[in-house]
Amino acid sequence: MQNIEKTTNLVNLPVENMINTMVSRSQDAFKSLRTFDQKQVDTICEAIADTARRHAKALAQLAYRETGRGNYEDKAIKNIYASQYIWNQIKDDKTVGIIKDDPANGLQEIAEPLGVVAGVTPVTNPTSTVIFKILLALKTRNTIIFGLHPQAQQCGSATCRLLAQAAEQAGAPKDCIQWIPQPSIEATDKLMNHPNVAIVLATGGPAMVAAAYSTGKPALGVGPGNAPAYIEASADVDAAVQDIMTSKTFDNGMICASENSVVVDRAIYQKTRTSFEKQGAYFVPKADTQKLSDAVIDPKRHTVRGPIAGQSAERIAEIAGIQVPKGTKLLIAEVGGIGVNFPLSGEKLSPVLTMYEANGHESAMNLCLALLEYGGLGHTAVLHTKDQAIIDEFGVKMPACRILINTPGSLGGIGGLFNKLTPSLTLGTGSYGKNSISHNLTDRDLLNIKTISKATRHPLDLIAELRDLVK
Repeated sequence: MQNIEKTTNLVNLPVENMINTMVSRSQDAFKSLRTFDQKQVDTICEAIADTARRHAKALAQLAYRETGRGNYEDKAIKNIYASQYIWNQIKDDKTVGIIKDDPANGLQEIAEPLGVVAGVTPVTNPTSTVIFKILLALKTRNTIIFGLHPQAQQCGSATCRLLAQAAEQAGAPKDCIQWIPQPSIEATDKLMNHPNVAIVLATGGPAMVAAAYSTGKPALGVGPGNAPAYIEASADVDAAVQDIMTSKTFDNGMICASENSVVVDRAIYQKTRTSFEKQGAYFVPKADTQKLSDAVIDPKRHTVRGPIAGQSAERIAEIAGIQVPKGTKLLIAEVGGIGVNFPLSGEKLSPVLTMYEANGHESAMNLCLALLEYGGLGHTAVLHTKDQAIIDEFGVKMPACRILINTPGSLGGIGGLFNKLTPSLTLGTGSYGKNSISHNLTDRDLLNIKTISKATRHPLDLIAELRDLVK
């Protein structure tokens, strides 16, 4: 109860004083946590992962009730993924003291924590992202303070409170997990820019991620995803469509790696269209495409409207004033171009897809490139094919850090389910998307690695060798 009372009392403080107090408490907790050995750290993280897994459904219900986005069953799966799958990936990692010893080359690596982490979380994954960032922070002996999304404050704070209690009961210092009790842009900004915050982990909209990168300190954020999926002529069409349907309907399409457009070879276009219809997709008539576009995309920002993200296909059709069959799972619009004049060609974070007909694989790859360049650089590209040469060419040509083959985009991109990618809920987009990492974020990204290097030969021998070279 002490942690809860201390957090509640912060509400009455001016914003700057509140953030200063939280960071000071976090620093005190960090001074203690950084002295813990690997066994102590892993005991705490095991307790966090187990608690999050056991409460996965309850936290998912809280998130769904508060945000009204997605569905609670899929949010529960995300919570289990963020706890069980992530922990299974990192539990055996050495993150304390000497983590690598290579006597043959005279090298040793020593892991050190970074300090106080500022965690910024989105409305789309409000509880799973909190679980994920807490696990990574404490596994690496860092403390963390969250700036939660205002539309997900209740479920986010409930997750923080639950896991803070579990951590403390397992031996963690008080205040190693904190959260801003009254959310605001000002409070989150002051947290990110506080001189005693070591690093910012930002997951959210483009403005928030840009703010994180402008703090003048290390920041790990992610760019938007506008993943194209290319169904090439040799693909198993029904399997490809099933993968895309699975991906786009999971939590109503809010995972940033989910497909936003499908590019289909002309030879199999009609077959693909029929398969989508059989599996629950509805092709929006051309006469209604503008209505769908107006409902889904904000014309000023050229991005998905906030209230649309995470809604069901039937609800979006209702908002757009489009009649669809009962049970429709996915809305597909066939559009003739890419860019600001074709708003639906961008990221939609919902069960809405655009579909393009390609005249062969060269045309298809050009369309995929254009889609990535329109808001998805560096994120994810998906290919369905049986042709290894096409896979090789697609991998070389696509400016995306995750090239997924015959896999659902959303659940494939986060890793560890259908492939051996590192399981993560923060997917780096590299320099393509103005990110500092191009891989799936993991515990090693929250460590300072010191290297001890011993001489492997006598300096005088080397000097003599160099002198011989210049003679």
